[in-house]
Amino acid sequence: MSFKQIFIKNRSYLSYKNNSMSVKNEFTDTLVSLDDIDIVIVENQQTTITSALLSNMAKANISVVFIDNKHNPSAISMGLYKNSRTSKIQKSQIYIKKPRLNRLWQSIIYSKILNQADVLNTVKNDTYLYSLLKRITSGDKKNIEAVGASYYFKELFGENFYRNHTVDNRNIALNYGYSIIRSSIARYIIAYGLNPSFGIWHSSELNAFNLADDFIEPFRPIVDFYVLNNISKNNPISSQNRQELVGLLYYKVINAQNQQTSVNEAIKNIVASYQSFCLYKRDDIELFMLTK
Repeated sequence: MSFKQIFIKNRSYLSYKNNSMSVKNEFTDTLVSLDDIDIVIVENQQTTITSALLSNMAKANISVVFIDNKHNPSAISMGLYKNSRTSKIQKSQIYIKKPRLNRLWQSIIYSKILNQADVLNTVKNDTYLYSLLKRITSGDKKNIEAVGASYYFKELFGENFYRNHTVDNRNIALNYGYSIIRSSIARYIIAYGLNPSFGIWHSSELNAFNLADDFIEPFRPIVDFYVLNNISKNNPISSQNRQELVGLLYYKVINAQNQQTSVNEAIKNIVASYQSFCLYKRDDIELFMLTK
């Protein structure tokens, strides 16, 4: 089945009816079955959405992302714990020994830098980042992630590019794309009974989604590659750009079995394998590659 990404761009009234989302505005009056929806993006701030619809979408494991007046994702609605083993899973998650987490973080950073290297190699035949892979140790104690990031962004977007420049539309697009992928990761974390605040490496007491911020790292280069090819510094991102950034959830990557799969499926595999890792059923998680 092909699931739909629903964008609410015009002022609308969204409600629940017969296992469907009712969408009413000046242009349409239609029903969309909840069984066909993957994610809803509410871009119009004058839109009204009923609690009954939010509740039933949460039960159906549908994420609803709300966009602010600067076109940045500002909130997400999703279901609470439905996994029957939530208590057991989270107890196991809490008591994982630090050395195991450090080895897992090493794998995540390896995957991230490998994917960054593949992007640079594709764009400009630059192979420097591949040389960093052998220097990544348990827990990335040498902070090779930062070394790679410093080189990567300058080579990808130019010497004058800085990630903290909020007026650069490439940064706006990057943040938008990262937020969409992060929301999908958070949804699967909840679905698999994990506590999203207990991270592998990220551990901020102010962050309810430390674990999502760990898992997103290997996915960032997918967004980076799109932004490089479609967004310029001075031109605002368009509605089509935002739709395409959401569409990256269905971008094809290579899974651990060397087969093509979607980003969404890769997210599910990582989270599911981490649940097994927490329960001591495996010693790693299922990561992915951009190219074979």
